[in-house]
Amino acid sequence: MRSTAFRNILAAIIIFSVTLFSFTGCGKKGAPLSENVRKASFKPLFSLRKTAADRITVIAAGDVNFGDGVTPYLTRMGVNWPWENVGDLLSSADIAFVNLECAISSRGAPVAGKEFTFRGPVDSVKGLKTAGVDVVSLANNHSKDYGSVALIDTMRYLASSNIAWCGAGNNLDEAYCPAVIEVRGKSVAFLAFTSIVPAGWPATDSEPGCAITWNKERVLKAIERAKTNHDFVVVSYHWGVELATCPNGDQVSLAQLSIDSGADLVLGHHPHVVQGFQVYKNRLIAYSLGNFIFYPPREISSKTLLLSVLLDRNGVIQAKVLPVQIRSCRPIPMRGEFASSWLSTLKDYSSRLGTDLRITNSHGYIDARASNAPQGGKRSE
Repeated sequence: MRSTAFRNILAAIIIFSVTLFSFTGCGKKGAPLSENVRKASFKPLFSLRKTAADRITVIAAGDVNFGDGVTPYLTRMGVNWPWENVGDLLSSADIAFVNLECAISSRGAPVAGKEFTFRGPVDSVKGLKTAGVDVVSLANNHSKDYGSVALIDTMRYLASSNIAWCGAGNNLDEAYCPAVIEVRGKSVAFLAFTSIVPAGWPATDSEPGCAITWNKERVLKAIERAKTNHDFVVVSYHWGVELATCPNGDQVSLAQLSIDSGADLVLGHHPHVVQGFQVYKNRLIAYSLGNFIFYPPREISSKTLLLSVLLDRNGVIQAKVLPVQIRSCRPIPMRGEFASSWLSTLKDYSSRLGTDLRITNSHGYIDARASNAPQGGKRSE
């Protein structure tokens, strides 16, 4: 009796399990098997970061400007207000990076004849720190908007908050020297250069300023040297054409030369709109990350993103794109159909560069080592 009862119970469990699996284990009821397999085969890999000592995550965003129309919000709402919706995301990565598109100072005067000059209040650096930003680029066409004295102040205030910077310095050697951040025994070098160069911007042997792209040999040697001395190299470029959603040939050429020279990740800024992504030799190029904390005059400039990248010694494993909308000068993550629509646009931008952006649950994913990812290609288009 006990044996018969046991067999009956066991049979009931098996039948129940098969029934349950039929309705909950394979997606929608009646969905084609091929669709279910395709969905199940793609698994985001970011969960593996904490279990692998040789893997790091870098999260990057676009232009951060505390001047112009942003300053009144900081005054009224506080310096942490712009970061409230993204601070946890920035802090979740090993290293968070942005392009600081302004001086931080109370000194200096606007550069004569320059149409747009940006300077943020001194306490805005506290917002950067609280949000979890670890390193910024100063290689852009606004870091000296209020002269050398304001650039020096910017570097001093960043240092006082333990935020690293790259792409500028008190002299030429400092400007081309990388910012280095240690992560679990691995060193990550950040370099930055600008090709948008107003008069008086380049650093010299005796004057503070920015690292520029005009001497390409010096740029590539700086990357090679950084790769020799460090485990990872991230390179930021201020380049391209404003409001252009496709990179030009000069951007493509320099980005790929940078990877050939040792860069593991290339991050672009300046167009004030997002451009597409490209995988090249298992490395990722983000041609423009658009705006982030900014006073955007156009709707197209208000759509942006956060880019989170998982790296190991062989380059990029996977990248995650989080769609973001700028409202009242601050970034707010997108959800639902709005997110999917914007990601579809980014997918189109990237497909023109030969790279697939997968869209899953309001996020985009790029598998740098997927079989369909380009491993080479022309340096200009």
